Amino acid sequence: MSLLPVVTGLRACRSQPSRELRQKSTARSARRQPRWAAATVLIAIALAGCDRMIDRQIERTITANDRSILQSPDLHVVLCGTGSPLPDAERAGACTAVLAGGEFVLVDTGPGSWETVALAGLPTGDLSAVLLTHFHSDHIGDLGEAITQSWIAGRQRPLDVFGPAGTSRVVDGFAQAYAADAQYRNVHHGEQYLPAAGAHAVGHDVALSDAADADALVFDRNGLRVTMFRVHHDPVVPAVGYRFDYGGRSVVVSGDTAKNANLAAHAKSADLLIHEALLPEMMERVARVAERNDRQRLAKLARDTMSYHTTPVEAAEIARDAGVATLVFTHEVPGPRNLILRRMFLAGVPEVFSGEVILGEDGMRFTLPAKPLEQGMHRSAAAGNG
Repeated sequence: MSLLPVVTGLRACRSQPSRELRQKSTARSARRQPRWAAATVLIAIALAGCDRMIDRQIERTITANDRSILQSPDLHVVLCGTGSPLPDAERAGACTAVLAGGEFVLVDTGPGSWETVALAGLPTGDLSAVLLTHFHSDHIGDLGEAITQSWIAGRQRPLDVFGPAGTSRVVDGFAQAYAADAQYRNVHHGEQYLPAAGAHAVGHDVALSDAADADALVFDRNGLRVTMFRVHHDPVVPAVGYRFDYGGRSVVVSGDTAKNANLAAHAKSADLLIHEALLPEMMERVARVAERNDRQRLAKLARDTMSYHTTPVEAAEIARDAGVATLVFTHEVPGPRNLILRRMFLAGVPEVFSGEVILGEDGMRFTLPAKPLEQGMHRSAAAGNG
């Protein structure tokens, strides 16, 4: 027996409801109309509220850059990259922001660091200088982004990039890599809004003698004095660190280095020492596991890293000997992302250094209020040796 007549009959029944059913349906529809009307009004109100929320979020985003920090009398430090070449979802490559006297300076621009700078709400269009410690990729990977994005944010003049010998060559290389991008943006948006001059950076090779205790003045403007000093990261030569003095306060950024006496000399009485740190026991463990898995190349690379970095305890010894107030670890290898690694990083440190010790994290901020003039501004005892 075919099911077609049955199905057709069912459809016919459904398509021709009785008068009683139609009356009931009409009554239900009448009752539902006020409900639907109310729901429609609520949806419209909600959508309007969503539009306002979206607009507010856009407003917060485009006004997030805090230019008021440039008028602050204090010395400000923001950690924009505390990671290393090892992949870490929570840490960008090496980068430290220093803001004082209207100057906005980045020390190194490791991969991913510019995103941290932007998300931190720093005045990106007012970036006034970049200082490079050396030319390993994890310290320069975002230099092109720092140049380009600060230009897009409003910087109209070439960006100064300071560093040891070889800096100009690095800057020229990034200029070549980003040349087409700069041209596209200038043509698309126009000279009035993206002037071609702002797309450029100027590399400055700061002269530094070969002496182990060498240093040199990078610049002294608007009250911010920046000193470069040699560190020991052989076979990476040259490699340097930086000291910032402003308003009677001082900050030192070590760059990559093994334990180094010249760094200790230039960190003397610093308020804040931002020092790299590597756990050799972890790198040795990596090497042993790699060997068990027939990864001889990885084992070799892991062990090599231990020869030109500083352990946490060694960094604490430098802070103690220099009379530093606060020690902040950065370029942490491996990143102390859990309680076990954090305890390993700090093991033995309190026994050596009695000051404050902080495991640096991306986005951390430090504010050093200016001291009264009668207290004097500290200058490195080793200044002038270069």
